[in-house]
Amino acid sequence: MNDRAMWRVVAARDFWVRLRDKGFVISTLITLTVLSIFILIRAYGGGPDSFDLGYVGDRTIAERVDALGDRSGIRITVFALLDDASADAALRDGRVDAVVIGAPDAATLRVLRAVPNPLDQLVQAATIGLRIDRALTEAGASSATVRELKDQHPVDASPILPPDPNRDAKASVAFVAVLLLYGQLFGYGIWVATGVIEEKSSRVVEILLSAIRPRQLMAGKIAGIGTLGLIQLIFISVFAISLASVTGVLEIPADTFGAAALVVGWFVLGFAFYASMFAVAGALVSRMEELQNAIVPINLLVFASFFLSIGAVQDPDSGLAKIASLLPISSALAMPVRIVLGSASAWEIAAALAIVIGSTALLIPLAGRLYAGAVLRTGAKVRLRDAWRAAA
Repeated sequence: MNDRAMWRVVAARDFWVRLRDKGFVISTLITLTVLSIFILIRAYGGGPDSFDLGYVGDRTIAERVDALGDRSGIRITVFALLDDASADAALRDGRVDAVVIGAPDAATLRVLRAVPNPLDQLVQAATIGLRIDRALTEAGASSATVRELKDQHPVDASPILPPDPNRDAKASVAFVAVLLLYGQLFGYGIWVATGVIEEKSSRVVEILLSAIRPRQLMAGKIAGIGTLGLIQLIFISVFAISLASVTGVLEIPADTFGAAALVVGWFVLGFAFYASMFAVAGALVSRMEELQNAIVPINLLVFASFFLSIGAVQDPDSGLAKIASLLPISSALAMPVRIVLGSASAWEIAAALAIVIGSTALLIPLAGRLYAGAVLRTGAKVRLRDAWRAAA
């Protein structure tokens, strides 16, 4: 066979071996389970905030909090309590989240440990508003003026660009996409490294290299394991979109499947970039116990890319998100997020593609040389300099 046919044989072998591996089945089931829990919680466990507010004596503050809650979309349930002892008992039993004691000019908000932030803001706003009302009345303002001042509306926003009605749904899709891409890039990169170590420690690699070049062997391993990861990612994406659609957790935008295709495409680019580094890391060591130290720099790059991409979900137009979407180490995670959220311009997408493809094209030959110089050397960990020279 020629080299091209041989790397295809290696790719097919790694694909089928990993497909039958228990780890593949377990990882798939875990991912599907976590996604299902996340989607079902969003579908049936969410909803607006709601709080139970008790009061002792004067109920003015509690009533104003209830009214403010209605305006803010927060459900407030008000309870009358007899005295301070009843308030403490209700707090300890969990029947109320907080208790207002006293009139607006000398009120106390009693809680078990800490005040829930939305409820605290409502109580403070209600108390301040009531004190202002009293001050206006004492100053001689008419009741009509007081009512007018109480019934204020927020300033209407006037965006230059129309808001995206599917913004929240797209943000959820982007967040899940980041998690999936991170898991796939890291998990399957580890598989590439462990596959290299297994062949090296068992001396199988010596037999393989009698029939195929080291670079072709590395390419076949990356292609086989990467294809399996790609198929798994497609399956998981279709499952997640289908479950979210059936449960109604998301108003699935029309371009959701297009977003899933983007995620799959960027996985291919990201995996090609990182897998070659994982293959080199595996070739530098001879035992599984040494792998963790060898992949520390790669892990740091993947972790940094993950956190940058989570930030891009929150603010895709920030300068940091734009830089992350262009850097080859993080574009596979950050750029799909910005594209899904509609924040990436055409030139940014084109630039990111050119940078990551160009960087990968430069990295693969360098990784291939290091792999060739280290894969046959056993014993102590091989230094990068020695691996480079050995392949000269």
